[in-house]
Amino acid sequence: MGSNAQSCGPGTYQTTIGNSSVQVCLNCSAGTYGPYYGLSSCYTCPAGYYCPAGATTTNGCPPGTYQPNLGGTSIQACLNCTAGTYSSYYGFSTCNACPTGSYCPTGANSTSACPSGSYQPIAGSSSAQACLQCPIGTYSSYPGASICSNCPIGYYCNASGVSTPTPCPAGTYQPIWGRVSIQSCLQCPNGTYNPNTGQSSCSVCPSGYYCTSSASSPTPCPIGTYQPSTSSSSAQACLNCNAGTSNTMAGQSSCSVCPIGYYCDGSGINNVKPCPSGTYQPVPGSTSSNACLNCRAGTYNQNTAQSVCTSCSSGYYCKAGASSQESCPTGTYQPIMGATSAQACLKCPNGTYASNIGQPNCLTCPSGYYCSAGASNAEPCPSGTYQPIEGSILASACLPCPSGTYNLRTGQPSCSICPSGSYCMGNSSTFQTCPTGTYQPLVGSSTVQACLNCSLGTYNPNSGASSCSSCPAGSYCNMPGASNAQSCPSGTYQPSGGAISVRACLNCPNGTYSTSAGMSSCYSCPNYYYIYCASGPNITVPCPTGTYQSFTANTSSSTCLSCPVGTYNPSTGQSICLRCPTGYYCDVAGASNVKMCPSGTYQPIPGAASIQACLSCPRGTYNSNPGQSSCSSCPVGYYCGTRSTNIQPCPSGTYQPIPDSATANSCLTCPVGNFSPSPGLPSCSGCSSGAYCNGNGSSSVKLCPSGTYQPFTDVLTAQSCLSCPTGSYNPSAGQINCYICPAGYYCDETGASSAEICPSGTYQPTPGGVSAQACLSCTNGTNNAYPGQLTCN
Repeated sequence: MGSNAQSCGPGTYQTTIGNSSVQVCLNCSAGTYGPYYGLSSCYTCPAGYYCPAGATTTNGCPPGTYQPNLGGTSIQACLNCTAGTYSSYYGFSTCNACPTGSYCPTGANSTSACPSGSYQPIAGSSSAQACLQCPIGTYSSYPGASICSNCPIGYYCNASGVSTPTPCPAGTYQPIWGRVSIQSCLQCPNGTYNPNTGQSSCSVCPSGYYCTSSASSPTPCPIGTYQPSTSSSSAQACLNCNAGTSNTMAGQSSCSVCPIGYYCDGSGINNVKPCPSGTYQPVPGSTSSNACLNCRAGTYNQNTAQSVCTSCSSGYYCKAGASSQESCPTGTYQPIMGATSAQACLKCPNGTYASNIGQPNCLTCPSGYYCSAGASNAEPCPSGTYQPIEGSILASACLPCPSGTYNLRTGQPSCSICPSGSYCMGNSSTFQTCPTGTYQPLVGSSTVQACLNCSLGTYNPNSGASSCSSCPAGSYCNMPGASNAQSCPSGTYQPSGGAISVRACLNCPNGTYSTSAGMSSCYSCPNYYYIYCASGPNITVPCPTGTYQSFTANTSSSTCLSCPVGTYNPSTGQSICLRCPTGYYCDVAGASNVKMCPSGTYQPIPGAASIQACLSCPRGTYNSNPGQSSCSSCPVGYYCGTRSTNIQPCPSGTYQPIPDSATANSCLTCPVGNFSPSPGLPSCSGCSSGAYCNGNGSSSVKLCPSGTYQPFTDVLTAQSCLSCPTGSYNPSAGQINCYICPAGYYCDETGASSAEICPSGTYQPTPGGVSAQACLSCTNGTNNAYPGQLTCN
């Protein structure tokens, strides 16, 4: 016996104990359900639900249905909600009554709202016909209304079924609920206005404005007027501003007192007028231009509408009624504020100046200048003078530069020291340079005697020098005051500076030379030169062509050696000789040129010393040009004997297929059926169709005659030329086929070279006619005036 009892599963039950098999577990009957294990009985299915046999849970009746009884067994127990009711969720035992403002058809799972503009006052309605239109004077703005609202004040509802009331227009009002037409909208009375639509009352017209009947906005009183009361209804309520007052903006309830700087001399628009420049007006409420007072002397006003005048600046003066300041002229000053006339402008005193107009004071004359009374500019002291003190008043204050100084520019407070290499006499505007050949080592010199001559062995090529230069190597300076060095002559040299005589110039020693004047050393004679020394300078002479010289410092032409046999020299002054190149030979000592090996020979080794080195071209080669290092191979179609200078062509009718051939015997005769039309050919050509080649060594083909044809190549005899059959012809020699006899003609013989024409009065419509019978007579009524016709006319 098992140790554990097994429970019956959900949807089943078992009423007895001691059972041994699952077969005793009974399914819950229809109308009941078993949600748990081990039930001894099933639960009754509640109202709103149904339970089939063996149910483990209840099944809710769907929305739009209900089930009022216990123990429902299937979905057929779920009844549709009756018209005027609804159920919105699963498991309803009864349906809800449809609320006011809505309707519910049979089986409804939700309510249907009556549309805006309608209402429905009774619960339980079952169709849209229960939705009633709002009567005139009422409205409903949302769906599902149970009653309609009265049309609000400021609006009217002029039809049944209105969802939105119509607002009364701007400029009107409507104070009563439930109005049914636009005639209910009343015009705003005089003195009121309405800027918005849908209003129940009008606003009072504000002060500064007037409002006529049905006004949607107040009208402002114009500039220059005012209106102090509310509820004004016409432009006549706008009053002109009195003299002494003004209004610069429209829509004002009062006028402003005329501001200072202005006068208001009338009433109405644009009565505010500015006082002109040069005047001022300090009192508000002025009524005429007489209130504008001239600026007193010493003050000015450059702008209009001013309440005060500005004090005249120092450097200027102002007359009464001035609109601008008058500036004191150059050379004067004016130190106080509020000057009233030109007499206030004072001359600049001696030693001062004023270069600009309108100055409150004068400037002290700077050093280097002088200024007389009333000066508008400082006068500069001239070049060559100086003036060290500020405030000088006369030209006599300009002092001449003392000896040893100078001044290039005007207006200087001091003079410059004369530089070395120069001298400056008194009152100098520039310095004088010492001449070439002299020097001056000190600053501040005052006479030309300070310029000292350059000593022997020195020189100066430039003026204004503070020292002399040592005479350079290669030169000598043999006079005091020299401005240039003297060059040692060519053929000499001078190795050190400072030489004072031509005797310092030394002759170049043997084996050296100098070709130019002013040399500090001589050149060694190069290894391809020899030197001889005649009277005068040394001269370098190159060794001649065909010689060489490989040592330096040679002194005679005997050192130039002849080039040995097998070498040459084409140029002068060479240190070595050149080897004779391949293709050439050099057979004498001292050769300046090479000799070419003749055509038909070659010379492959450099340095050849005789013509015997030129070797004959071997059989099968040739050389057409002299001076060659090798011979060329004889080409196919040609033969070349020993020492050939040109290639020899094999004659026409022969061929030669092998290079390097040496004799005419290598030229082979063209076999029968072949030919070679030109000399020097490497092969023969086969005899072409239309021709025959009937012998050895043919240089041309023989054409088959007219009236025959030959369609094959390499034909050997004239018997291969075939006669054209009847009905065809050949007018030319060398043809590979015959022409068909054309219509209008006949060819009645073999081997015809031309076609026979059909006579006039006949015709021949078919090509290939073989006899005169092919020419048919024209039938009755036709004729041919010309021979060779295809038809008759």
